[in-house]
Amino acid sequence: MRFPVIVVIAVLLFLLTRYVFSRKLLYFPMPVNAEQLAQMAARIPEAEEIRISVGKNTVLHGWLVKKDWTGLPTVFYFGGNAEEVSVNLADFSARVSANGVLINYRGYGQSGGSPTEARLKADALAIYDHMATRYSLDATNCAAWGRSLGSSMAAYLALERGLGRLMLTCPFDSIQAVAGAYYPSWLVNLVLEDRHRTIDFAAGITSPTLILVAPNDEVIPTQNTLRLYERLTCPKQLVPVHGAGHNTISSFEVYFDAVNTFLEKDLAHTRSHRLTKDPAK
Repeated sequence: MRFPVIVVIAVLLFLLTRYVFSRKLLYFPMPVNAEQLAQMAARIPEAEEIRISVGKNTVLHGWLVKKDWTGLPTVFYFGGNAEEVSVNLADFSARVSANGVLINYRGYGQSGGSPTEARLKADALAIYDHMATRYSLDATNCAAWGRSLGSSMAAYLALERGLGRLMLTCPFDSIQAVAGAYYPSWLVNLVLEDRHRTIDFAAGITSPTLILVAPNDEVIPTQNTLRLYERLTCPKQLVPVHGAGHNTISSFEVYFDAVNTFLEKDLAHTRSHRLTKDPAK
């Protein structure tokens, strides 16, 4: 009888370790304190702090950069795995031709809760639904923008809510495949809890999509980005930012030029394409 008990205990310990540590290896929450928030608000007065309740006990914290609800698109931004979204406020204010909704993931900044793939994707929908209802937003005049890890949530939001635009910075086909480029596949499959397999639903995305890639990306192998790009069947554009790495891509002027050019394209073509491809939307 002792042997089966030992086996059961060993399996339970493994599952517990997998649950706790696989997500600690994937998500790197970045904090922000009240003094930093106050400094940010003083530097960028057009940025408004917002809080959105999701579920029963979790409140997400972030920012709204409101410029022109009717004349400009509204971008829902999802950051990387070690990114506190307020670092993007200056760029959204001065360099992006759009309104911006930037909300920290659970456990990041001053957002409550702890991140899991399922929760982050559900939160993305809840954030959009809250803002769309409050400000009467038209989905065809909205865009989802995800950077690195955030590409998973942005793509999912675009798919589920039929947004007019999708922008992905240094995206991947799946976290599982990216990890497999660095570690043995058997170990990845055994340990990894959240796999963020965007490639599984990429063909269903109808939103015109811009992919910004860093040819010198030292985190996301180029082939993982290209596999996702090839799977997309929507109108799509791939823009390499030459000389850029994973963490420096947004420091190049061509990066924001590409974003603004993409956002300023005629939305009438987007509506026509979407209605032709999916009459239900």
